[in-house]
Amino acid sequence: MNSPIGRTREGHPTLRVHVQPRSARNRCCGLHDSSLKLMVTAPPVDHQANKAVRLFLAELMGVKAAGVVLKSGEFSRKKVFCFTTLSEQELTERLQSLLH
Repeated sequence: MNSPIGRTREGHPTLRVHVQPRSARNRCCGLHDSSLKLMVTAPPVDHQANKAVRLFLAELMGVKAAGVVLKSGEFSRKKVFCFTTLSEQELTERLQSLLH
């Protein structure tokens, strides 16, 4: 299985995320098709789910929300987020800690 972690041209780490909106609660469900699966309570209307995922990812990874940027997938369940305040190694370690 491929890693959900990648890198931008600028060298910032990215994370592929599969989103399920309108969940009963926000939660991390592990890996799904080489992506981190997240369930969020927000609906996919007016960018509410995107904002909820960004805030939830920031919380999960222990960074400020300003350091998490949606790079692609604005209107899709499959999204890519960039972490401007973490190294690739730090993101990898935090993801492994989250999954175990």
